[in-house]
Amino acid sequence: MRAIENSSNPSGRRRSVSADFDAGRASKLPVVLIVDDFAENLIAMEAILRCDEFEIVTAQSGRAALDILLDRSVALAIIDVHMPEMDGFELATLMRGVEKTRYVPIVFVTAHSPDVARMFKGYEVGAVDYLFKPIDQQVLRSKVDVFVTLERQRQQLLQIERMREMFVGILGHDLRNPLQSILTSAERSLPNAQDDDLRKALQVIRQSGGRMARMIDQILDLTRIRFGNGLAIRPAAADFRRIVEQIADEFAGRDGRLRLDFDGDMQGAWDVDRMLQLLSNLVGNAVEHSPPGSKIALRIDGAAAGWLAIDVCNDGPGVPSALRDALFEPFASGDRMHGLGLGLFICRQIVLAHGGTIELESDDDRGTRCHILLPRHCAVETRPFFDRRDAFGAFGADGRRPEAEEPRARAGFGPRPSRTAVILVVDDDPDVLDSLELLLTTEGHEVISAADGDAATDVVVGDRARPDLVIIDYHLPNGVQGPHVVRRLRELLNRDLPALVLSGDPSETEPGRMPLQNCAQLGKPADVERLLETIQRLLADSAERS
Repeated sequence: MRAIENSSNPSGRRRSVSADFDAGRASKLPVVLIVDDFAENLIAMEAILRCDEFEIVTAQSGRAALDILLDRSVALAIIDVHMPEMDGFELATLMRGVEKTRYVPIVFVTAHSPDVARMFKGYEVGAVDYLFKPIDQQVLRSKVDVFVTLERQRQQLLQIERMREMFVGILGHDLRNPLQSILTSAERSLPNAQDDDLRKALQVIRQSGGRMARMIDQILDLTRIRFGNGLAIRPAAADFRRIVEQIADEFAGRDGRLRLDFDGDMQGAWDVDRMLQLLSNLVGNAVEHSPPGSKIALRIDGAAAGWLAIDVCNDGPGVPSALRDALFEPFASGDRMHGLGLGLFICRQIVLAHGGTIELESDDDRGTRCHILLPRHCAVETRPFFDRRDAFGAFGADGRRPEAEEPRARAGFGPRPSRTAVILVVDDDPDVLDSLELLLTTEGHEVISAADGDAATDVVVGDRARPDLVIIDYHLPNGVQGPHVVRRLRELLNRDLPALVLSGDPSETEPGRMPLQNCAQLGKPADVERLLETIQRLLADSAERS
C-alpha cells in the first residue's frame, strides 16, 4: 500500500529530501510517524496526538513507512505489530539495518493480550516501549512528548554544529587570507625600508600579525577540543634536544635570557609541531612575566626510561593564588594585552593528548616553575621526525647547524639558490594573489595568476603556459579543492608539476590528507622565508629529476 501522509503538506505530494531539510530548518517541527494497516486506527491516533508542536506523518504498510523513513528525519515511529506483508518486527529489523534509521526510537502497539515472549522480541529488535490497545491517551501523549523534546534538542545541537563549522571556516580561511597578505607584504618590504620610522612600523605590523596568527590557531584549537574529540596529535620519532633548539632560536634575540639544560636520553616519539607550540607558549609566558634581564631556565631531564621531565622556570613574581587554580582553564588569564588566555589551556591539552601531566608551582620568593612529565613514546607513525628547518637547509646532513649566515640572513632572508621559474599562483583572494606576485617577482620569478581551478586550466590549455611550479589554495570557489586542480594540471601538462598547497586549516596540511607526490604543504599565514625556501626546494628537486 502507498503511504498516507496526513501532515502539514496539504497537497499530499511527497517532498524531496533537500526540500524537507530546508523546510525543517525553517519550521524545526519534529516528525512523528504512525504505521498501521487500518486507516481508522491512523485517524484515531492522529486525533489523539494532533498539536502544533510536531508534524504527524502516517503510513498503512511497512514498505510505505520505509519510503517515508528514508526521505524524512523522524523523531519517533509508532508501529503496529500485526500488519500484512511486513509486520512491525520485520519493519524494525530493516530500520536497524540502515544507517539513516538505525537510531529512530520505536514504540510498538498491538491489540493482542500481553505476551511476555513477544514483548521481549519487540525489545530485541530495537523498541523503546511496547503498548497495548486500547491505548491510554495520556500515556501515549507523554511518551511522544519525551521523544519530540529529544529530537528538538538534537536539531539544536546540529544547528550549533553548523555554526561551529561556519565559525571554523571563517577563522581558517577568511581571516587567514588577509593575514597572509599583510605578513607577506610586511616581510617583503622590511629589508628594503631605509627610513627608521618605516622599519619600525613594518616590524610592528609583522609582530602584531604573528600574534594574530597565534590567536587564530588557539581559537581553532579550542573549537576542536570543545566540539571534537580532543586535540589530535601525530607522533613521530624525534630528538627532543633538536625541538628545544628551535625554540632557543626563536628567543635568541632576547639578550641570552634563555638558559638550556639537558640531561640523559632525548630520544622518543611526540607530535613535533605540538611540542614546539607547547614550549613556545611556556617560554613566552616565562619571558613576559619575569623582570627584564632575568634568566629563563628550560631544563629537560631524560634520565628515566619511559619519561621526560620538563621544567620551565622564571624569577618573576608569583602567580596570585586566586588565579593559580584556574590558570589552565580557557580565558583564565587576567592579561588581555598579551593574548586570549588560551595559551596555557592548550598547553595542558597538548600534554594530556600525549598522556602526560602538567602542574604549576609559584611564589614570590622562588618564582614560577611549570613542571611537565611527558611519556617518551606515544603511538609512533612510520614516518621519521621531520625537523622543520631540515626542509629549508638549516641543518646539514650530519644534523649540525652551519656557521652564522651573512647579514641578509640576519635581516630575515637567508641565502637561497638563484634559480628562477615560471610560477602559477591560484587563489580566490585578490590580496593574496597580489602579495604573492609582489614577493615572487621581487625574487626574480615570472608569475601567472588565476582565481580558481577553471582559470588555472584555461591558463594551461588556452594560453599554453608551461609553469615550473604551482602555488595553490586548498579551498577554491564552488567547493573545489586545490589538490584536485593540481592533478588536473598534471594530466594536461603530462608531467609531475611541483605543487605548494596553502591552507588556512592546519589539519588539512597533515601528512596523508593530500596523497600527492612532489608536493609541499604550508598553513596560512605562511612565514615568508619558509615559503621562499620551500619553493626553491621544490624547484631544485624537480630539476634533479628532469
